[in-house]
Amino acid sequence: MPSSPRRRVLCAEPHEDTCRLITILLERQGHEVVSAGTIAECVGLVGDGRFDLYMVDDDYIDGTALQLCKRLREMTPETPILFFSAQAFRRDRELALEAGATAYLTKPQDLFDIVSTVNSILSGRSGNPFPRRKTGSLD
Repeated sequence: MPSSPRRRVLCAEPHEDTCRLITILLERQGHEVVSAGTIAECVGLVGDGRFDLYMVDDDYIDGTALQLCKRLREMTPETPILFFSAQAFRRDRELALEAGATAYLTKPQDLFDIVSTVNSILSGRSGNPFPRRKTGSLD
């Protein structure tokens, strides 16, 4: 178990398998993970408690990640937001940043970068939130 303090992460991920995997990875690092599958559920959880980091997906049955990101920024402007998205185009990353994202990882390529990215953000060392990766013609 790492010596870093226990942090609360809201995993706003509509895909149960992906959320379960993220939860396992982050709980092994000592973080508490709370799950939400919709924007409404996410907003309700944020209104009821404090989180150290939000992780958001692309789309939800009740809206988009960009809408959620903007709403989270209005509610808690200081809390970092990590996009974990299947959208790999540069413009998607730019839009996420404009909406208030702190970092952006691409599914499934960056799956195992989640732990290091989350730990870096939570320790205040977010560095380059959009690392340059070779993604073929998508970048």
